[in-house]
Amino acid sequence: MTLSSLDRLLQVIAKRPQWAQYHRYLEICDIWSTIVSEKAASHSQPLYVQRDMLWIATSSSVWSQQLSFQSYSLLKQLNHRLSSSSLQKLRFSPAQWRDPQDHQQPSSLENKKSFFSYPEGISPQGNRPQTPDEAFQHWTHAIADHLNGLPLCPQCHCPTPVIELERWSKCYLCITQHWHRKSLSNLE
Repeated sequence: MTLSSLDRLLQVIAKRPQWAQYHRYLEICDIWSTIVSEKAASHSQPLYVQRDMLWIATSSSVWSQQLSFQSYSLLKQLNHRLSSSSLQKLRFSPAQWRDPQDHQQPSSLENKKSFFSYPEGISPQGNRPQTPDEAFQHWTHAIADHLNGLPLCPQCHCPTPVIELERWSKCYLCITQHWHRKSLSNLE
């Protein structure tokens, strides 16, 4: 079995017909930033297309109303530039707005290790291993180094991220077992 690069596999998968809606969405996102003003683009984000209706999140109800006044013009410009089927309607709502600044970690969590973050000194763009064996060795060393610095779960004594210990006083596996046993006892 030969190994293919992840980029190549993603390209093959992305060409499948099931991904047509996703490509349409990406095209809409690219067009959106060109048809609205820079300020409007910073206060709105296309979310998804459902039944030829584009749902757009806005930072406030004021922006929803402002953009809805322009919806006919925006829809006309979008449909003119779309290579796929045209959209029928635009819907604006502040309900699902996610501010790009909200994606940053709160300062209280900055110094805590996340299980899913890359260990210090290890990055996904680092030196690439030449063989599958080198890649596996690199991965096992990175995981071992990462787990080495984590505190232990008081119940199962496995390395556990600090945030899990603060939230549940145990690792996610132990708390899941606890909840499962509790739900079974409630059924009896």
